[in-house]
Amino acid sequence: MKKANILALSAAIAGVLVSSASYADATANIGAATNYLWRGTSLSNERAQVFGGVDYSHSSGLYAGVWASSEGYVGAQATGDPTGETDWYAGFSGESGKFSYDLGYLMYKYAQSGNFDFEEGYLSLGYSFASLYYASSADLKSDYYALTLEYEWFSFVYGDFSFDRNKTGDYSHYDLSAALTDELSITYATNDLDSDDNGRLVVSYGLEFEL
Repeated sequence: MKKANILALSAAIAGVLVSSASYADATANIGAATNYLWRGTSLSNERAQVFGGVDYSHSSGLYAGVWASSEGYVGAQATGDPTGETDWYAGFSGESGKFSYDLGYLMYKYAQSGNFDFEEGYLSLGYSFASLYYASSADLKSDYYALTLEYEWFSFVYGDFSFDRNKTGDYSHYDLSAALTDELSITYATNDLDSDDNGRLVVSYGLEFEL
């Protein structure tokens, strides 16, 4: 989807939510994790993170939200110092029987430097216990594909991240997660990057509540 169409979708979402608030739901989430795991790598330089967000969804399938973390790519990769990340997103999702879909747009914003900000458009298609996810960024000149398989409390993700401008940065990753409770989960992640340490074990605890 072109950027102009994505911005038009965001405006449409805002209009629907304002005019039909009685048909919308708002939730908030807050939590902490022993690492900021993103697509099989650590964005926090192996440090723990705290995070939280707010989501607003409409019965039509339109949604919008914001999510923030105490850690981010800039601090971990550029300076080694902690820095915040804020993600803004909007999209349209729905389901019919065992089939589900999600089309959206996401902006990654970093507190320390706007030079690292980037945007992505994404599409997810699911059927029963399996889903396919695709994200593309013109800023990074990247494509990301992921296959997720879920069974009861367990999930497995295979992801492939590729960059047009730097083929040496392409990599794949595998994540295996278990939901120990509704709030507590554990994930083992590994990737094939030569410059990265493989085998991260991440514990995450999060709460969600209605507003």
